[in-house]
Amino acid sequence: MNYELKKSELNLQSFINSTTHFNKCETSNVNYTLELLEGVLKGIPDIIRVFNSDNTILFFNEAGYKFYNKTRGEVRGKKCFETLNRKKNCESCDVEKAIRTKQMIIIEKYVPEFNRFMECTYNPVLDDSGEIIFVVEQLKDITEKRIMANTVKESEERYRKIVNLSPEAIAIVVDNRIVLTNHQACKLVGTDYSKIIGESIYKYIESESVKPIRKKIKQILEEKRAKSTSDHKIVRYDQTTVEVEISASYLTYKGRPAIQAVIRNITETKRALNQAAKFQKKYIESISPIPEKIQMETLYMPARTVTGDFFKIYKVNEDLAIGIVGDVSGKGITAALSVLAFFVLFREAILISYDPSEIVKILNKKIVNYLDKYIAACCFSLDLKKNEARIAGAGINQFMFQKSNCSAEEFIVKGPFLGMFEDGEFDEKVISFEKGDRFYFPTDGLEFIFDDYEIKDNYLKEHTITEFIEYMKNILNNVIADFGALKDDSTLIALEIK
Repeated sequence: MNYELKKSELNLQSFINSTTHFNKCETSNVNYTLELLEGVLKGIPDIIRVFNSDNTILFFNEAGYKFYNKTRGEVRGKKCFETLNRKKNCESCDVEKAIRTKQMIIIEKYVPEFNRFMECTYNPVLDDSGEIIFVVEQLKDITEKRIMANTVKESEERYRKIVNLSPEAIAIVVDNRIVLTNHQACKLVGTDYSKIIGESIYKYIESESVKPIRKKIKQILEEKRAKSTSDHKIVRYDQTTVEVEISASYLTYKGRPAIQAVIRNITETKRALNQAAKFQKKYIESISPIPEKIQMETLYMPARTVTGDFFKIYKVNEDLAIGIVGDVSGKGITAALSVLAFFVLFREAILISYDPSEIVKILNKKIVNYLDKYIAACCFSLDLKKNEARIAGAGINQFMFQKSNCSAEEFIVKGPFLGMFEDGEFDEKVISFEKGDRFYFPTDGLEFIFDDYEIKDNYLKEHTITEFIEYMKNILNNVIADFGALKDDSTLIALEIK
């Protein structure tokens, strides 16, 4: 989900603040937070450096070590200028400024050692007493942006010279054929310029990506889209494959509709994101908390590698389980960081109350104060002693309940997103259940099932929840086959009382 953020797109500080606030910033907890942060940062393609309060380096992420060509041992305890083999500190050190002012700093700078323009964000992290714990620096390479901003398309030859300056591969496509490209594109596919020009782009696209790319090209040309980004695999000249991110935009080339594609090799990034996804999935359990009394089946399909969707079910005792399904605003690593922080808050809320309506009120107040995010959620409890379910809505306001051998019925529990209003009101629905009854809790990526009468009135009546989950997976896999990716993260919990 792409909600407007309340303060900042960068949520590394929000994640750390939420955990350190409740842990009181003791040395062991700071070390644990740094260890957890270092594990998550491995999947971020941007360069991340973490500084101690004395302006010495604690660690880089993997992209940082690779960019600076340094190991952990070579940078730990050093000052920034030492990693660049300089003799002294910069006249105006932005890390020191962030430590001094305790404010986030965002600037652009040129790094002559690497001939790169960088957007630099310095994010100070404070403890409960307002003192600096550490500073997180995030560097984004904006060299391509700077180069392309100065592009003048007066002639093919001049344009070719300019695009050859780009650190990323660029190709211009007219009528599905490559009419212009640069050195980086030739290097990416492993052949020379003369062999690429005039070729069909589909010669270099893996078969599984051909159908979604055809649809995307048609859409860009018809709607004259400025930018459309998606991940695919391309086939190199030697028939090996490479994972790439393609940013395609509409333009006019020699008076004809064309597409400019900026192609970025993300093979290593994908590998790192897969590692981050594995790290994230460790916190997402798909096993029933009380398997002898509740059957649980789950669907969990991210739109990209790392997701903002989540679910968690805790076993309070042999007769009580409390769960939540939700969706953090945004996508990717920053959303995943917020999910990890949210799990800490959810666990603490359960220690205070077992009532879903009270739990979402507790979560709402904490998220307003500490997370700078909107979170859509639906919280529920299953009391197997009373045969009673309680469901509270907070942005996710629909769920389905199905009596044994009957059609599924949709219910609405009103409530705003967590973090939207400090004094938000959240409705709660109480449902009595029996053996064989079922509950379905989806995130908004699967809201279409509420309008599908064939599913509600017929399919669920005739099939098990296991079969239903497989049916939904097949639907989503068909979408991926047609369009290359899902539009949104898709998560569903199906529960049946034994």
